[in-house]
Amino acid sequence: MYEKILVPLDGSALAERAILHAREIARGTRSEILLMQAVNFPLPVVPEAVLVPDACWLAEAKKEAARYLEGIAEPLREAGMRVRTLLDERPPADAILHVARREEADLIVMSTHGRGGLSRMLMGSVAESVFRATSRTVMLVKPERPAVVTHADGEMFLHIP
Repeated sequence: MYEKILVPLDGSALAERAILHAREIARGTRSEILLMQAVNFPLPVVPEAVLVPDACWLAEAKKEAARYLEGIAEPLREAGMRVRTLLDERPPADAILHVARREEADLIVMSTHGRGGLSRMLMGSVAESVFRATSRTVMLVKPERPAVVTHADGEMFLHIP
């Protein structure tokens, strides 16, 4: 059913909860797991204000992200799973969508921070942005319990185990 499962990570324990779900799905379907992280300048690039990405900062951030992803991937590989790690320099939602398209991921398994109200309005929701912009199946792992969100012929379904 699934050949490639994309798992976007941001270094947080909450994001890592998605790995458990992806692992179980991959175990049953023999899918490849694609662990990815967006590594980008944390502030908007504004040349007029001299807010431009520092090449040294970005290179170090990419090295750190690569080490982090390999640390997550190694135990999965030792368990016999096929795993690749990927970095992308776009903002998180754009990076996830780009990698999902490029790698032809069948499923995106990601955590949502469960923000609501003003926090959600101010910070936005990467998970919501990805869900709204893709036609791929998205499994959202919420802080309380997992929810599976799927698209089918333009219809959206929410399945809560």
